[in-house]
Amino acid sequence: MNDIAGLLEKVEEASVVELLQSVLRIESTNPPGNELELARWLADYFAQAGLHTEIVKREGNRANLIARLKGAQERPALVFSAHMDTVPAGEVPWVFPPFSGTLHDGKVYGRGAADMKGGLAALAEAAVILARSGVSLDGDLIIAFTYDETHGLQGAKQILEGGYLEGAGAVLVAEPSTLDVLIAEKGALWLRCQAKGKTAHTSMPHLGENAILEMVHFLSRVEESLDLRVEAHPLLGEPTFTVGTIQGGVTINVIPDTCEAQLDIRLLPGMDHQTVAEQVRELGGDRVEVTLIDWKAPVETRPDSQIVSVSLEAVEEITGIHREPMGVSYFTDGSVIANALDIPMVIIGPADTGMTHQPNEYVEVSRLVEAVRIYLAIAVRYLNPAKGNAHTTTRVISDMG
Repeated sequence: MNDIAGLLEKVEEASVVELLQSVLRIESTNPPGNELELARWLADYFAQAGLHTEIVKREGNRANLIARLKGAQERPALVFSAHMDTVPAGEVPWVFPPFSGTLHDGKVYGRGAADMKGGLAALAEAAVILARSGVSLDGDLIIAFTYDETHGLQGAKQILEGGYLEGAGAVLVAEPSTLDVLIAEKGALWLRCQAKGKTAHTSMPHLGENAILEMVHFLSRVEESLDLRVEAHPLLGEPTFTVGTIQGGVTINVIPDTCEAQLDIRLLPGMDHQTVAEQVRELGGDRVEVTLIDWKAPVETRPDSQIVSVSLEAVEEITGIHREPMGVSYFTDGSVIANALDIPMVIIGPADTGMTHQPNEYVEVSRLVEAVRIYLAIAVRYLNPAKGNAHTTTRVISDMG
């Protein structure tokens, strides 16, 4: 079956909601991660639909899940990308338990409902519908569900090193986008800054050197003097600088001899992160040591790429809303995958970007269903460009389910 309208008729609201609730109830908070249990559950779910699956274990309970729907190998593969880990639920009380997957008033609540188990569930549902339909594809559909995206993108790095994405021509990431089509993301430069001082009793501060005060002066210099002046990006705006953490001191009556701060600097395509890091080191001088924690490179996809045009077409057709390509300041597994393979990336997710990492996190059911349909349309049209041209109407789609 290559008829897109016929595939869209197979999308059932109850099915994708139940799938999302199931993955929300499997806790995969990072740290420590524990993605292995979720990977095993999803592998069984995919296997029942006839997809070839492989769990790629890491230390402890960390794991990636790779599934593949084979095509005719006549064109490059499409990667469905999502991560299985979530941030912790936090200390603020939730209206509904964070790992309950509660359905209420047209929304599914839970830690990760937005970032990004909602998108993961929609990708998984679309892949299973394609597998069960017997659709013939000119290229493979690769499902890549990773661990450790919220911290270091280690899962994405592992699947690349293992060659699991060989033959990929484009990657679709289901991070929150409110169903907008995002084609660019900022790079994230993370730096650790350590100020050294000399301990003493606070009744005799002249005998010590206060590392916290040294850090305060350093951070003021960075804020005032770090040169991030570049021409604003049409989709990403300007680079940003943020102090993410600061720690120092042991007790109130001891001059602190160490203080550490961690900086998050978001850069635009074309900016050299090493040059920026060196600027920060120079501002630290001899009193503050600056080391690299991580660098997640920016991504920029050409607006005229096939995956972009196919995605814009699918989103407009399913939602009835015309969209223009946009950019985003957060990083995704696309930073690793798109840059390493030199392939285009799009980000399309059902959740609102404002829901990311929030208490009472949710995704709207209507957008979740629309996302499944969008992913189906993109997969068929990208992998079968000559066969996937049959259009259906937005009205017919919106009346289903």
